[in-house]
Amino acid sequence: MRNFSGKAPTFVVWVISLVLFVVALLAQFGVVRLGAPIATWSWIIGFGLLLIACRVKGL
Repeated sequence: MRNFSGKAPTFVVWVISLVLFVVALLAQFGVVRLGAPIATWSWIIGFGLLLIACRVKGL
């Protein structure tokens, strides 16, 4: 891990990921009625966005 050059995600990416996670969480507990694919993909995309943002400089 010596060559690890990841950076923290920008605030905008962090907020987008947080909103996607909250949508998935609300759908999971039935607070918001969304289709299962939307709830599943919202947390997958949010998590993937955070992972990519930690590796790509300036994202």
